[in-house]
Amino acid sequence: MPSTVAGILYDEPLRNHTTIKIGGPARYFARPSTLEELKGALSFARDRGIPIYVISGGSDIVFPDRGFDGLVIRMDRLRGVERVEDDLVVAHAGESIPSLAVLTEQWGLSGFEYLFGVPGRIGGAVAKNAGAYGLEVADILEYVELVTWEGELVRMGPRDIAIRYRESDVLKYGVVYRAWFRLRKESPGVIRRRREEFSSRRMKTQPYGVATAGCMFKNPEGHSAGKLLDMAGMKGERKGDVMVSEKHANFFINLGEGRSEDVLYLVELAKKRVYEEFGIVLEEEVIILR
Repeated sequence: MPSTVAGILYDEPLRNHTTIKIGGPARYFARPSTLEELKGALSFARDRGIPIYVISGGSDIVFPDRGFDGLVIRMDRLRGVERVEDDLVVAHAGESIPSLAVLTEQWGLSGFEYLFGVPGRIGGAVAKNAGAYGLEVADILEYVELVTWEGELVRMGPRDIAIRYRESDVLKYGVVYRAWFRLRKESPGVIRRRREEFSSRRMKTQPYGVATAGCMFKNPEGHSAGKLLDMAGMKGERKGDVMVSEKHANFFINLGEGRSEDVLYLVELAKKRVYEEFGIVLEEEVIILR
């Protein structure tokens, strides 16, 4: 139910805010739509000495069945995009990647079409250095504007946040508010054809329209996690209402009433099988809060 403190909700079910539809209640929950509301939410947590967890679109995260005993901030209402130079675009943390890909395509700016199928938003894409088809956020990121945990607005470059394969140090400093991207000028038609090609390829090889958190594991150097899992016999494995996709073994699907303990069971089973079969240690890409 809504609290009397500016925009803070109590006991909000986190399964309603994640793409895999798993997670118990957050003790406190905020969904800011302005910079001041974001600063207010951070101040609320600071004053109470409670932990904070930040999500954008809710992909790449599995919350525990017991919930989160702190403040969860969802950034999806902080929207807005602006073309500030011919090839430079600034986007707020809550802007969706597919929407931004279509808009920049219309402007004749290439880069986001590679990420079109990533079901996330800018804040999470920067924090996790999202990537697909040979391009990562790090390749186009100029700098990022953060609200520090103390409530200050600061600007940092990719090196400052130590952006790297599927992770960065963003959360050491604060919350992504906006990010600037340097894109490449190209014909909108060429960009569109590339986006459609990537989208078609993704639809053929990955599960679509189902509840997943995205790719469960990072690709080990020189290997595809999905292929390793397939060869280790993980496709179709199931625990409770969570199943390893039969289409792509690096996706775990919530069939309806999945629990985080079911995800954890399958994660450990997958890691064990791949290690025993190939001597390779898989590392989770999805964050699983235990």
